Amino acid sequence: MNRVVVSSWPFFVLLIVNTGMRTNTLKVIGGKRTVILGEDADLFCRLSEAEEFDQITWQKETRENSNKHNFFVIKPDGTTSNVNGLIGRVLFIGNTSDYLGSIRIRNVTLLDEGTYTCIFSISSGPIQTEMSLSVIVPPVMSVTGHVSPVGDNEVVLVTCIAAAAKPKAEVIWDTGALNKSLRWVTNSTQHANGTSTVLSQLIGLPTRTANQKQVQCVVNQSALEEERTLSYTIDIHYPPQIVNIKASPQAKYFLCVVDGNPRPNYIWSRDVQPWPGSSVRADGDTLHLLSLSSDLNGLYVCEASNLYGSTTGSLYIHITSEISPACWVLLFVILCLIVAAAIFLWSWYKYGKLPCSVASSPEQTSQDMIEVPIRQTEKTTGDEEAES
Repeated sequence: MNRVVVSSWPFFVLLIVNTGMRTNTLKVIGGKRTVILGEDADLFCRLSEAEEFDQITWQKETRENSNKHNFFVIKPDGTTSNVNGLIGRVLFIGNTSDYLGSIRIRNVTLLDEGTYTCIFSISSGPIQTEMSLSVIVPPVMSVTGHVSPVGDNEVVLVTCIAAAAKPKAEVIWDTGALNKSLRWVTNSTQHANGTSTVLSQLIGLPTRTANQKQVQCVVNQSALEEERTLSYTIDIHYPPQIVNIKASPQAKYFLCVVDGNPRPNYIWSRDVQPWPGSSVRADGDTLHLLSLSSDLNGLYVCEASNLYGSTTGSLYIHITSEISPACWVLLFVILCLIVAAAIFLWSWYKYGKLPCSVASSPEQTSQDMIEVPIRQTEKTTGDEEAES
């Protein structure tokens, strides 16, 4: 009898030790989660070893309610029940056969952020694990310019805002060629819901050199897949500068070129003389010559103006009549006729005949020269007889 009792004692001790070792190795596995506002959060929960359980209970301690309380229960057959809110937003995505009690919280809000506890109720008592759920919020970004006139004092040129972000966004500037002439000041504001707004202002002298230069606001934050860049072109206002009037290749129109911001308004006028009616058309910064005649000759003035001042430039137009190719041909023909007439007259005057007449033979010339005196002799004899 004693032998039996003695032999059973080590077995009883061994049984207790083995049971205790198994209880110590059994645990619930989970993990913290970080999600972006509005996304779904999957909370993982599983027993490390196979073990029968009575139910799986989820508890939470969040911004909405800082007291830990039950909100979801899972039975071994997979049936679920909601308690204390989140109805319709919690989904069981685990598998009780695999001792997996994972859940999904849909459309996460900032109020869902906090600590979640997954509890397996087994015969030896409840075992659990805690996990944190963090919600991050991407910033709402904007860049705004401040229109400034040219001046000698520093002003805020551009403002960049990364609003309602969690965690706080980092804002820097890429000023390119203006790196040495601009600086920035950044401030942040913490909100009650855990988000922050960062406001960064770009400051510098409002000069013509800075006008139309591009700067970039660069925003970094953990909820963004990559850094975001917001570009802005600096806008500095100043009066119109020197007027430069340029002619088109055929001088059929003239362009009044002036540097000014905002863009100047243009007025064309004619100095002293009246405007030449429909022969000229002024269209903004352009003067069109609709017909080319000496009636357009005169001094034309271009006046450019904006809110900050005005300036003028002048153009003198002088148009001379040009001889067309047909006129040159006609003039050449007339000159040829004049030369030909002169040759004919000279020939008639010197030779008594046209230069194109047929030349007479020597015999005919001698005969004509003899006949004249004979006729004159006969006429003389007749006269003598009459006188007798």
